[in-house]
Amino acid sequence: MYSNKAFYKIIDEICKEKNIEQKLISYGWIRQLKKNEKTKYIMGYQLDLNNINSYKIVGDKYATYSVLKDHNIPTIEHRIIFNPKTRSLYYKNKFIEEAKELLRENQNKLVIKANSSYKGKDVYFCDNEQEIEAIVKKLFDEDNDTLSACPYLDIEYEYRVIYLCGDILFVYKKKKPYVVGNGKDTINELINKKFPNYKMDIYKNLDLQRVPANEENVTVSWKHNLSNGAEPLLIDRNDEFIDVVKDVAVKSAKAVNISFASVDIAVTEDKKVLNMEINGNVCMNKFVEIVPNGYEIAKSIFSKAIDKMFEENLDSLQ
Repeated sequence: MYSNKAFYKIIDEICKEKNIEQKLISYGWIRQLKKNEKTKYIMGYQLDLNNINSYKIVGDKYATYSVLKDHNIPTIEHRIIFNPKTRSLYYKNKFIEEAKELLRENQNKLVIKANSSYKGKDVYFCDNEQEIEAIVKKLFDEDNDTLSACPYLDIEYEYRVIYLCGDILFVYKKKKPYVVGNGKDTINELINKKFPNYKMDIYKNLDLQRVPANEENVTVSWKHNLSNGAEPLLIDRNDEFIDVVKDVAVKSAKAVNISFASVDIAVTEDKKVLNMEINGNVCMNKFVEIVPNGYEIAKSIFSKAIDKMFEENLDSLQ
């Protein structure tokens, strides 16, 4: 498992190199940075760049969808489900019925997720109405106020775009977890060998006892999270979708008025380019761990973000 040590090490190095005075507050959860008579804060992974409303919007997946839809930005459809215990003012039985309707409209493939979920947590695949009800109950029992139902899409790649105040700092894409057959081991054995320390979200109907042919590639999970075993791929200007991915990402970030974020863009197998979500916390710990020179890439990104924090005109952007 990875930790936040890489992130804090990067911040420490940047502060030292830029002569930024740093003080740890609240057992290190808050980092106070001072330079040129200006004081800024880093709280967790959140740099002192985003205004509170933008941060709250991107922290709620349905709110993000609603704003992007209002701006006519291509995005994955979301339908909200309210918790009757905590959102009784809005709750009506029709919301879960709408989720079931979406299931039927999408060939019995649906994703249910908590609107505050992150890193692929509290995100579930459903293929029948009883499963929808069970997942909704589970997530409501875990004190989630709202959920979203989304059509399951066959996503070929998920692109992650690092955005800072109108500029794109970096883009990479993620390939779903896969194993390569050797003609001897079962899929389950190959998964355990390649991903011994991962809690995998395996395809529901995958035959784990099948022995793939030698050199046969088998995709084993539907999630693109690095923490779930997805593979990060560096890309260049020759990438078929890079221009439209960047365009959707910039429009998405500007629509929610966010300054520093990672924007996740899906490219489906039928070549649709859709916003998936926006993350107000730019976390690159797993990227640093598994990508060659990932540490240097992440450090360059956070260095530019910290420079932006101390710019004189930043307050006018917020």
